[in-house]
Amino acid sequence: MNTNLKKAFKGLLCFIFAILIFGCSKTKQNTIGFLHPTKDIIRFTIESKAFKDYCKPQGYDVIIKGAQNDEALQIEQARELIAQDVDLLVIIAVNINTAAAIVREAHENNIPVMAYNRLIENCEVDFFMGSNGDQIGKIMVDALVEKSGGGNFVILGGDKFDKNGLDLQKSAEKYLQPYIDQEKVNIVYKTYIEQWMPSIAKYEFEKIISLYGTDIDAVLAGSDGMAEAVISVLKEHDLQGKVAISGQDAEIRACKAILAGNQTVTVYHPLKEIAHKGAEIAIDMINNKNLKKYINSSEFNGLIDVPTHRVNSIGVNKDNLQEVLVDSKFYTIDQVYN
Repeated sequence: MNTNLKKAFKGLLCFIFAILIFGCSKTKQNTIGFLHPTKDIIRFTIESKAFKDYCKPQGYDVIIKGAQNDEALQIEQARELIAQDVDLLVIIAVNINTAAAIVREAHENNIPVMAYNRLIENCEVDFFMGSNGDQIGKIMVDALVEKSGGGNFVILGGDKFDKNGLDLQKSAEKYLQPYIDQEKVNIVYKTYIEQWMPSIAKYEFEKIISLYGTDIDAVLAGSDGMAEAVISVLKEHDLQGKVAISGQDAEIRACKAILAGNQTVTVYHPLKEIAHKGAEIAIDMINNKNLKKYINSSEFNGLIDVPTHRVNSIGVNKDNLQEVLVDSKFYTIDQVYN
């Protein structure tokens, strides 16, 4: 066999060998795990789906798991995803304290973690994507004072183990204080609501009415589900539409309640835009890109200052509901008005 034939033969063998080696090996699929507390909170379903929809054309698969508000189950789900060697975990924590264990275990396996919507405490979480808690409280207070003119206020805040709940309570008290100082507003009762649960909000509000009577002018409810629970109690006393009520998340039932005059305001978070931005950041995290352009805030979680991207929200009332939620195609006309 001449030299040229030998070279050609060797080249052919190398080519076949390469095909056998690389052709039989699987290319690792880029995968992100998205953990959230429960499907019962509609925004989590909307956001996780929007997050997945953004990632798919970018070549990333997203595995979504809801934990039925069970922190032990969420930890178990996280371990399953870590065992699958996902490229990144996105977590809306059931419990912002125990979720620190997930972050530590993920880091031990070289998997970065984005805390989404709820900051995870006392760990070196890599990034936080959240809304502006101070702004949310201001939107609620401004709308309630304008509607009621002042008077007796009740505050039904969020979960005290969720920093969003703490931030909302802090913001509400901050923006109500000038009215309290002027004796325009009197806080009759304030409390946190475990896991933002409407059933607990209803129980608390029934207790408030039994103790203090029905002389209530405004209720700062931390979510639309809680607002709906308050409205159901007010209906029993023929007071629906007579008390200013706030909510949060722009759920469809809240929109209908606003149009009916039973709820004053809801705080709309542009969920799809937030999810898309979160997905964009997550993909850059996976690819070790500089995140400086995204950082517009930082949050101390008890251990470190976590780089943060906060998104502003919009107060929605009867006057701007069409423009903000329908004209933007967040909801259809039929969904809102039928």
